[in-house]
Amino acid sequence: MEYTGSKYIGEYVDGRMEGKAKYILPTETIYVGEMKDGVFHGEGTLYFPSGSQYDAVWENGLAIKVWLNSPIWTHLEKYPRAITIVEMASITPSRG
Repeated sequence: MEYTGSKYIGEYVDGRMEGKAKYILPTETIYVGEMKDGVFHGEGTLYFPSGSQYDAVWENGLAIKVWLNSPIWTHLEKYPRAITIVEMASITPSRG
């Protein structure tokens, strides 16, 4: 993963990212939680450089159940459609 600018610290199954993990994205957004077949899957939390966090249950890289724990959220952070959008949200300035 180093070649993408991301860093993965966690378990592998058959050479794929799977199990408990810490995944650091190039924007310094950090995911801590479960992975399956190389994507966020199960319970996990995204920690944004702004200090906000996004707790969710993930299914195949998409958030299907969300708990908001921060009073400061951007529109994209609040309603992600895919992990790519969540990654973009980490560099979106908060409104307010």
